[in-house]
Amino acid sequence: MKKAKLFNYLINLSFFLYFIILLCERLSSVSLSFIHGLVMFSNGFTGYVYLLTFISIFSFIVFLVLKCRDNIKYLFNPNKEGVSYFYLCIASGLLLLSGMVHTEYTTLVVQFISYGILIVGILLKIILVSYEKNERFSLWLSFAFIVSFSMAIPVMYYSLIEHHVVFHVLEGVGSFALVAIFTYLLILIFQEYTNIVSLGVVLLLIVFNTQIIIMRWNEEINYFVLIFSSLTILIYLINLCYSLLIKKRKTA
Repeated sequence: MKKAKLFNYLINLSFFLYFIILLCERLSSVSLSFIHGLVMFSNGFTGYVYLLTFISIFSFIVFLVLKCRDNIKYLFNPNKEGVSYFYLCIASGLLLLSGMVHTEYTTLVVQFISYGILIVGILLKIILVSYEKNERFSLWLSFAFIVSFSMAIPVMYYSLIEHHVVFHVLEGVGSFALVAIFTYLLILIFQEYTNIVSLGVVLLLIVFNTQIIIMRWNEEINYFVLIFSSLTILIYLINLCYSLLIKKRKTA
């Protein structure tokens, strides 16, 4: 019981450290951009990037204050009972939208540190659930799946390819959809689903990322997205083989 209590406190703390670090990085990046003379609507891409960043940050702060007050109180009162992570997962997705667009003066190292702390929180939840449930292999596959999937979400960079307007529209829609899917997967993890690996999620990842990678292939190959998209597909195939093996054993 004491172990579960400690883990839950650390998980809650990891969310807020992620929020604080990423929010500070986003605000710093935007502030430096305007200090150095950024014209927000100099072109459609820049206007979209900064407008989305502002909307993402504003909606995150409002949602956090309105829906996550119990989690905030829990930071200062570890003895509080019945704290839910549902709204924290949604808040994570809202803030993550701002991190999926490349603003000037973006500090990638700080972004990776913030996300690394969130991954630690997810890892702690997986460990906690694994003590209570027998499907440990599926749980660890689910952990690998959500981490790999999140890394496969492309960050929007300005492109100079021939049909760059169409490309940016498709990239924006894809990024928004994949962040929404990541948020959904995060909710499933914290609702203690033992297996979140899904064919539908993989297919959507393939549809969105394939078009983005192909369209920008001659300008710059996004190896990061390519590698983690491939890894996500591989994890799905491993999960499929494992599921078929378990089913075969049950029917034998």
